[in-house]
Order: sequence, then structure tokens, then C-alpha cells
Amino acid sequence: MIAFVDSIGPVLDRLTQPHLSVADETDRQRSRLLARMLLFSVIAALIVTPFLLVIDPSVDDNPELLVLLVGVLTGLILYAINRRGHVDVAVAGLISLIFGVFTFAPFMPTAATQIMGLAFVPVLLTAIFFPGRSVVLVGLLVLLSTTLLNVTTIGVIFTSSSFAIVLAIGLLITFMHHQQTLETMRHQQLEEANRKLRQSEDRLQQVNAALEQRVEERTRDLAAKNVELSQAWEAAKQADLVKSQFLASMSHELRTPLNSVLNFTEFVNMGMLGPINERQHDALTKALDSGRHLLTLINDVLDITKIEAKMMTLFIEEDIDFMDIVASGVATAQSLLKDKSSVQFISEVEANLPRITADKRRIRQVLLNLLANACKFTEDGSVRLRVKHEGSAILFSISDTGPGIAPEDQTLIFEPFKQTVTGIQHAGGTGLGLPISLRLVEAHHGQLWVESVPNQGATFHVRLPVRAPELLQMLNRAEVATS
Repeated sequence: MIAFVDSIGPVLDRLTQPHLSVADETDRQRSRLLARMLLFSVIAALIVTPFLLVIDPSVDDNPELLVLLVGVLTGLILYAINRRGHVDVAVAGLISLIFGVFTFAPFMPTAATQIMGLAFVPVLLTAIFFPGRSVVLVGLLVLLSTTLLNVTTIGVIFTSSSFAIVLAIGLLITFMHHQQTLETMRHQQLEEANRKLRQSEDRLQQVNAALEQRVEERTRDLAAKNVELSQAWEAAKQADLVKSQFLASMSHELRTPLNSVLNFTEFVNMGMLGPINERQHDALTKALDSGRHLLTLINDVLDITKIEAKMMTLFIEEDIDFMDIVASGVATAQSLLKDKSSVQFISEVEANLPRITADKRRIRQVLLNLLANACKFTEDGSVRLRVKHEGSAILFSISDTGPGIAPEDQTLIFEPFKQTVTGIQHAGGTGLGLPISLRLVEAHHGQLWVESVPNQGATFHVRLPVRAPELLQMLNRAEVATS
């Protein structure tokens, strides 16, 4: 018996298999349910038919048998339509068939009236296969039809009533089985989805673990590299400091004997140690010029190394007359331009400049550096010095009509030992004048900047505070230390 029941399942699946043209999963389930209901209805009708033939073999005098045979034929037709993929057409046909049987059949002559109570079956089928609006429409149609046909109670035929009840129960069971099948499928799908989700979570945990391990390794490597970099940086700073201190010491040691060489050479050139001829005088003059140039280079190196080694100290004084510094700068600029007749020197100095607190020698050094650069680079036109009082500061500017400075080089020129191509061609040198000037101005808590357009000259601006509070504090500490 069990084997027979088990063999029915595969057969039923083949008989209710949806058509290949039905692609949507919901429509396929509807087609499968409809096929099962139609098969059940046809089988149930075929089972009841022999009993009706026993009761009354005459088809003409037995309307129930006639309706049943018509129903079987119609059910087979609807089953074929459904298997062809026309699900909605087959459903509508089934609902129409049952609607006619259970709504209009009771009013046929000699028909049983109790089966009219099963007029709700079309509504049930509509609810199974169609949306809620269709249910409302079919329900209203059944109600309207039964009302218009003026339902009355007629005699009961046991077989028709029993068949109607069995059919209704069978359809309900078929629907419940279909729902159970759907629930089983959904449960299986859910289990499969959960299984895949667990697999995904396991893989994600593995990936996260591997990623955390890699991050931890990279973090350790980065920490080790940072330690190495910090040590290397400290070593480089120490080496740079030692280098700067060495250069400062060496520059100082070189400057002392060089001054002696220059002094003795000048004595010989002046004839203080005996007469010399013209050729000797010319050679000694060239030697003096080269020696003074070398002394300038050594002084620049000494200054920049002292600044970088933080060994530079300022000799701060109060009530410095800025006009003295300007006069020294003007005299130097005029001497540098004495052989350049095509270059005019212009001085525009505001009267009654305030006295300042500063290192007089270093401020003069800044002014001379800027004026010397302007004179070197200007072959035609003018060099202009402007000095004026602005609030709590003095602003002086040196403008020239030289080749100018390209925008990309306007930061480069303030770096030690860096020069533009034009600078190397025109002047040579170490490239330390501007870096030293910038640091000396900043040490006075001032500002130095350049404005230039290529081929239109350059202007260097310096703004110095008249009395910087920081310089006053340095002056007070120096006075306390000397007292």
C-alpha cells in the first residue's frame, strides 16, 4: 500500500507539471494547483458517475448525471488548456463552470436545491487564483444571481448533495496540500539561504581574520620603520649640527689667517715694505681682490652655519639711527655702480625716521646684500631704494630693472647654496646672501619677500619692527647678565 502511495507522487508531479512557457514562479505554482484541482474534480466525478447510473440509468431523466458528464468533459478541456500554459483562461473557465453548476443548476427542473449552498466555491477559487478585486466582483455576481432567481427549496437528491460536499471538501484539501507544498518549498529555500549565509559568514570571518593578521603585521612593520626613521632622523640632525659647528669653527679659523694675508699684501702693495714696480702692483691688487672675495665667501659660510647651528647671537642696541644704515647702503651702491654709467641709482628716503631697536651691523648687512644683488643684476635702467615709516615698522624696498625672477624660483633663492641659472651666469658666488638676509630679518621678527616679473626686474621688501618686544627682552637679559 505504501509503495502504491509513493508511486502516485511522481505520476502526480508529471501530470501537474506547468508548461515551459510559464516562466514566473508564482504562475507556475498557480498552474500546478489548478491542475491538481481539475484532476481531483474529474476523478471525483468519475467515481460518483456509477452510483448515478445505478440510481437512474436514463440520462434524459437524470439531470444530475448530465451535469456531471458535462463537468467531466469541461474539466478535461480546462486541464488541457492549463497544460498549454494558459493558466488564467483555465482558471476563469473553472470558476465559470462551478458558478453555473452551483448557482443556476438548482433552478433547473428536478434539480436539487441544497447544492446551491455551495455557491461560495467560485468565490473560494477566485480568492485562490486572483487578486482581491476579483473576489469582490465574483461575490457580488453570485449574490445578485441568487437574488434574481428567487431561491426556493426543492427536493433533495442525496447523491448530488453528497457529491457537491465531497467536491468542496476535496478542493479544500487540495488547496491545503498545495499550500503545505509551498510552505515546504519555502522552508527548503529558507534553509538553503541560511546555509549559504552561514557559509558566507564563515568565509567573511576567515577573510576578516586574514585581514586583521595582515593589518597587525603591517602595523608592526610600520612601527619598526618609524623607529628606524626616527633614529635616522636624530642621527641626521646630530650629524648636521656637528657639520654646522665644524664649518663655523673652520670658517672662524680660516678668517683669522686670511685677514693677516690680506693686511700684509696690502702693506706690500702700498710700498710700505719697499718700492714695487707696476707689474708687481697689478699682481698684488688682483691678489687683494681675490682675497677679499674669498673673505666674503668665508664670512657668508660662517654666518649661515652659525644660524643653522643656532649659534648666531644678535648684539641688540636701542635708539639706532636708521639714517646711518641707509647712508652706508647708499654709499656702497654708488661705488658698485660707478662703472655702470647706464644704471641710475635713485634714493627715496622718508624724513624723520624713528629710531629702532636692533643689531645695527646685521641690519646693515641685510641692506648691503640686497643693494649689492640689485647692482650686480642690473645692466641698464635703475636701482631704486625706498624707505618709509609704516605704523610700528620701517619698510625699505630695493627695486631693479634687471632680468627678474621666475615664479618657480622665488622660493628657491631663499634656500642655502641654491641659485637660479641667471644668478650663476651673472654673479656666481655661494648663493648665501639672500638666505642669510632672510634669517637675519626673521631673527629681528620682521619679514622679507620678493615681487618680480621675468624680464621686468625685481623688488625686495623688508619690514622691520621699530621696537620688537622679543628684542627688548633679549636686551634686558643681556643687561642683567653684564651687571
